[in-house]
Amino acid sequence: MARVRIQDVAERAGVSTATVSHVINETRFVREETRLKVLTAIEELQYQPSAIARGLVTNSTQTIGLVISDIANPFFTAVARGVEDEINQYGYHTIFCNTDEAPQREDEYLRLLFARQIDGLVIAPTGVPSERLNRMAAAEIPIVLLDRQMPGLDAPLVNVDNKHGAYEATRYLIELGHRRIAVLMGLETISTQLDRFNGYKQAMDDAGLGVDDSLVVHADPRFSTNQLNQVVPPPNFLTNNQMTPAAFYALQALLDLKDRPSAIFVANNQMTLGTLHALKQRGLCCPDDISLISFDDHDWAPLFSPPLTVVRQPTYELGKTAASLLIKLMTQQPVEPLAPLPVELVVRQSCTRPAR
Repeated sequence: MARVRIQDVAERAGVSTATVSHVINETRFVREETRLKVLTAIEELQYQPSAIARGLVTNSTQTIGLVISDIANPFFTAVARGVEDEINQYGYHTIFCNTDEAPQREDEYLRLLFARQIDGLVIAPTGVPSERLNRMAAAEIPIVLLDRQMPGLDAPLVNVDNKHGAYEATRYLIELGHRRIAVLMGLETISTQLDRFNGYKQAMDDAGLGVDDSLVVHADPRFSTNQLNQVVPPPNFLTNNQMTPAAFYALQALLDLKDRPSAIFVANNQMTLGTLHALKQRGLCCPDDISLISFDDHDWAPLFSPPLTVVRQPTYELGKTAASLLIKLMTQQPVEPLAPLPVELVVRQSCTRPAR
């Protein structure tokens, strides 16, 4: 079936296309009799006005873009729900975009959103400087950074206190008596990972322990346990803290150390399962052999044996706060700088005093 055009509505109602446009967009007074003819023609023909065309008249498409790195990550699932629930209250719709942490894919989605003439953007950036994002900001499209900073972009940031959360997690392990504490990090381009490392480092420094580079390992958080037989670790992959293909292999390297760590702080929730898988394969028991703390809490964390000690962050509230801030920007309301949202150390049973 051919798409119904505004010209078809005008012909059915016996009016001009300009009159139809004025009725749809409420941009000029139209006599009630004429308005009813137009509305009847719209209903009979099931005409759907183009959001972009309407936006040219009203200067609003009533849509925003939400660009996140991985919708399969429960963290971003909860954040996205918070954004959508808040933005829908104001009559806006959300276009979801999933980048898989790929800058090229991020750029393509930003190009698409710009072409769709979105009214605003919430983005968890890949961390790689983006010329297209800068052009969107220069075009005065309101932008809110979610969870992560973007170098060179002057836009408000909504995040949690990552450094404090990592500091509290590491200090808790130190207070239990641990000295060989490993940290498993995600992608180095992501500001949240850097903040969490800095919190870990500060806690180690404050305790007079310092950071042992052999205990700092990076892994790709997108790796899942069903890929374990498909990935081969590169040689010497601990050298210079370079990226490892998975949390699973990163843990293998740590466990091969002559003086292996007695505790592990996992700075990304997606890598926790790979960590637990590696410990199980080695026949190691958590927490008797190695204590474990993960950043971020999920419904499954208390169900493990043992239940996992975590740093809990307010994921849903993070999304709602970002959407609320975007609404203020789009309606030109005053915006004050936001302090990072607080996190909470939730102590369960995956940590104990070191065995040796």
